[in-house]
Order: sequence, then structure tokens, then C-alpha cells
Amino acid sequence: MAIELANLTLERLTHVAVGERARIARHEVPGMAGGLSQALGRSSVTVEMHGSHFGATAAEDLGQLRRLYLDQQPVDFFAEATGTGYFSQVLISRLDVRQRAGALDEFEFVVEVVEYVEPPEPAAADPFGALDTGLLDEAGAFMDDVQNAIEAVSDLVETLSNIPGFGDPTSRLRDMPAGYNNLVGGSGATTLTDLKNLF
Repeated sequence: MAIELANLTLERLTHVAVGERARIARHEVPGMAGGLSQALGRSSVTVEMHGSHFGATAAEDLGQLRRLYLDQQPVDFFAEATGTGYFSQVLISRLDVRQRAGALDEFEFVVEVVEYVEPPEPAAADPFGALDTGLLDEAGAFMDDVQNAIEAVSDLVETLSNIPGFGDPTSRLRDMPAGYNNLVGGSGATTLTDLKNLF
């Protein structure tokens, strides 16, 4: 069975193992016989392959496989036996290489790939997108009322600061008799005396 990783064909495989695992959360409940189990989907499928490269192009083939591993980028995966299989792209998660003494053009390898799942699109960064527009309108009206109140207080403070001071209202009482005498002249005292004599 040949398997293709990107543009590299792994022809001499001696072992292929596919691993699938369900994610199960187990909750132990006091006083209950057994526990509660909750299915959380599945983990990514893994495929472990053992094989070899030998001959004049062995080092070149192994170098190409190692470059795919070091890139850590998703690569296309195709198996002849199952068509496209479970998935179409994988990440190479492990690469082990062995060479026997005296066999310069022969390499044994173990490569493990894991199913690649496209990450979801990032959520839109609009914190007010889900808010009711009526709430936003009410908040805007409230802020307008606050600004109007601040302006009214400022106008009142300015008006009060411009009112002239009255001072002491009794300070002019001492000058009133002299002002009266100046106003009516000398006859004022005579008139007052005449009024006094009448009573």
C-alpha cells in the first residue's frame, strides 16, 4: 500500500496503524453506582506508519520527508487503499529515523501524522453588536440630559456671580437726616417744630 504526503510517495511501508479516540468526560457522583459519562466529540485521527527508503535516492527521499516534518504545515494525505480516507490534510507530528551499520543507502523510519482541522473564523470584534439599539438610544438620551443639566448649573453659577453686592443696608441711615435737611433747606426744621407744637 502506498501513501502520499504532499508530493512524496511512501511506497515501502511495513506497518500502518490508525488511531481514533472519543473524548469522554467522566463525572463521579457521590452515592451513585457508576459515574456519569459525557461525550465531547472525538480527538483528531492519528496514523502511524513504518517503512524504509533504500537505493540511490534514499537520502533524498528521507530529506524530503524531513523537510515536510520541519515545515509544520498541513499537507495533503492520500491512501490508495481507502481513497481519500477519513480526511484530506494532516500534520506530521513525529519522525523517527534508523540506519543500520554498513547499510549506507538504507533508512528505516516511523512517521506519525495527525488529522488537521481548519480553525474556526475569529469572532467579530463588535462588543455592541448584540446590544438592543433601544438601550443605546436610552443611554444616549441620558447622557444628553446630564450634559444639559451641567450647562444649566454653569449658567446659574455665572448669573449668581454677576449679581452686584448690596452691602450693609443700615450704613446710609446716619446720612439720611442731613440729606433731608439739605433737600428741604432751613424750613424743614421749622416745619417739624410747627408740627410738634400742634400736638
